[in-house]
Formats: sequence, structure tokens, C-alpha cells
Amino acid sequence: MWARNIITLYFSIGIGTGLGFGLIYLPAIITVTCYFEKYRSLATGIAVCGSGLGTLIFAPCLDYLIAKYGWRGAILICSGIVLNCTVLGALFRPLETDKRKKRSSTEKSSRDVKNVRQEYSNTLSNQEQCKNTYSVIFQKDNNNAGIRSLSQPVLISKNVVQDSSENSHKEHSNIIQEYSEEIFHINESSTNLPNKIEYIKTDNREFKTSIDTEADTFQEDINISLLKDPVFILFTFSNFCTSIGFYVPYVYVLPQAEERGINKKDASYLLAVIGIANTVGRIILGYVSDKPGVNRLLIYNLCLTICGISTILSTFCTSFASFTFYSSIFGFTSGAYVGLTSVILVDLLGLNRLTNAFGQLLLFQGFASFLGPPIAGWLYDVIQSYDPGFWTAGGMITISGLLLFFIPIIQKTVIQKTVNIQKTKNITNN
Repeated sequence: MWARNIITLYFSIGIGTGLGFGLIYLPAIITVTCYFEKYRSLATGIAVCGSGLGTLIFAPCLDYLIAKYGWRGAILICSGIVLNCTVLGALFRPLETDKRKKRSSTEKSSRDVKNVRQEYSNTLSNQEQCKNTYSVIFQKDNNNAGIRSLSQPVLISKNVVQDSSENSHKEHSNIIQEYSEEIFHINESSTNLPNKIEYIKTDNREFKTSIDTEADTFQEDINISLLKDPVFILFTFSNFCTSIGFYVPYVYVLPQAEERGINKKDASYLLAVIGIANTVGRIILGYVSDKPGVNRLLIYNLCLTICGISTILSTFCTSFASFTFYSSIFGFTSGAYVGLTSVILVDLLGLNRLTNAFGQLLLFQGFASFLGPPIAGWLYDVIQSYDPGFWTAGGMITISGLLLFFIPIIQKTVIQKTVNIQKTKNITNN
């Protein structure tokens, strides 16, 4: 608010505010996504609908604040509102897991293992979509008469033993000589195969098994693992294309409507329509995505494809009613892009990789968002029409939606390749 030249605004409201909002947005979305499981899509949709409400509410409020207090006063008031995120962020708390209680009797330990095996086998019988079977080895401590698992559980698939790290392998070799083994089988869904975390609850105890076959160190997981994952690469490229076209309607739908002869007052309502439809879309799509048997990735792909096609067809709008219809379709379908992105990442990569994956994804989204509106503006300067900008934006969004239809094919290919490698290693070891 005290800026006296545009250079100061570049560093303050440009770099400073952009960096701050980036630091706010990532942990806010990650926290909600990690906290909920059954209603994860709905909770994330509600959490991110604030930007849709902001589009609806703050547009007229800012006009009023600027008229009454000037742009400096309006900036000061907005800064105070944003500063409340400090208080709200301080309320975030990590989830706490109950610690397992040790048994003092060998007979109780054996009975507990049998109960776990029976209860979990009953659960697995109801899961028709589970295809791949893995075994996790748990050691029974004869000295302490309790059951414990390795810090890096041993994964057995097709008679092939895989360790999460060299330390885990060494620890397993030493423990095998001292402890007897109790083995039970886990069916692992092929869609959530990497880094799956399951909690098996029995008698108020939790047995936690974690599968992580790629990363040797935390640093390696951040820098290498995700960038080698073909599913993550395709999803990132799709989001990059979406972000190029996502902000073009927000910036140019008003001047495009005015260019078609719609008065400025009526055209100003189009952003409000987008904001309302976007808010409703995030909540409804999140609610529907949480329903059993619903393919969230398919909903996500269809919404992006419809959003892109409608943006291309918006160049044929000539009346306020047609622009309102387009704004409603764009706002509703684009709600999937904001509300379901983090949830889809959990489905594709696993919850424990969400923070790294979402952070890297936002990095590419930021670059793409920086490119989209300037490209549309440059096209208008050259051709003197907003239509090429909307064609480009709609085409990029449509491509992003169509690309994601290949993810199931890539997943099957990766799984088959992994199985073949495991078979080859097994033959070599034998």
C-alpha cells in the first residue's frame, strides 16, 4: 500500500504475495486431503470452494472498498483478511495413531495373530477388485512374548523377497535366526499398488504395513522417484496444459462479451456466474466422487474434456444468455480441476507421496498459469480478436483431459513390467 512505483509492486504484491499464497495453499490442501479418508473428495471440494466464493463476493466488495478508501486502503483491508490465515494455520494438527500394546503371554500372541488372519481374510473376501497378492512377514518375539513388525516390512510377491532398503534386508537376515515367523497374506489393489498404507484393526490395536519399493532415502524419493514415474509425468503434463488455458476465461470473458455487443454492466455478472458454478461444482463433484464404485479419474477426465470443448465453442456465443450458459459449464467442470487434483494424486501415487507430488505439480502449474493469459493477449494484439485465445485455451484443456484416459493403460503396463522383472529375478536367484 506504500508503493510509489511499479517496481515496488513487482516485488511486494507480485513476488511476495505470490510466494505467500503458494506457502498457504499447499499445506492447506495437503492437510485436508490427509485428514479425511472416507469423504476425502467432498472435504477437499469444500476446502477449495473458498476461491469460488471469493470470485463471487470479493469482486463487488473490492469495487466498494476502492471507491470508499482508495486502492491503498483496499490493499490494507485485504492484507488484514489474508493475515487471518496465520491464526487458522496455527489450528492445524497432525493425526495421531494409537500405539500397539505389547502382550505378556505367548498364547495371547498366537491367538491375536490367528484373529488378525481370520478377520483380514474375511475382509479380503469382499474385495473383488483386488488382484495381486502379497505376503508380509511378522516376527514373533519369544523373549518379550509380543508381535512386532520390521520397520521396513518385507514384501513377498511371486516367491520374490523385496526389501525397502539395504538396512531392512540386513535386519531381516539377523532376525530370521532369532525369531519364529507368522505370515499372513494381504491383497493389494492394483490401482493403489505403490506406497500403500493399510491399517488392520483388531482388539483396539493397529498393525501397520507399508510398501515402499523404490526410494532408498528421503532425498532420492523427492528428486528422482516421482520424476521417473510415467503416471506422474503424464498427469503433470496434463495439468500443465490445463493451467495454460484455465485462467484465460477469467481474464478475457468480459472483454469478449463486450466485443459481441453486450453492455459492460451485464458482462460483469459473467464472473459471478463462473464463481457460483465453480463453487457448486467443487462440492457436488467431490460428493459424487466419494460414492462407492465411482471412478474419480474418469469424472476428472470427462470434466476437463467438456471444459475445453465448451471454451472452444464459446467463440460462437453472441448473446448474454449464451455467455451465461458457457460460464456455467466452464465454472462447474473446472471445479474438478481444483477440487479433485490432490485426491487423484492419492489414488495414483499413494498418500505418503502426496506432499512431494502436489508440491512439484504446483510448480509446473505456476509456470503454465504465467503463460496462458499473455499468450491470449498477444494473439489479440496480432489478430484483433479474442477468439484465437479461447481456441488455444480450450484446445489445451481438451488435450489435457484426453491425455489422462491413457493412465489406466500405463498403469497396467507398469504393473506387468514389474511382475516380469520379479519373475526374472526369481528365476535368476533360483
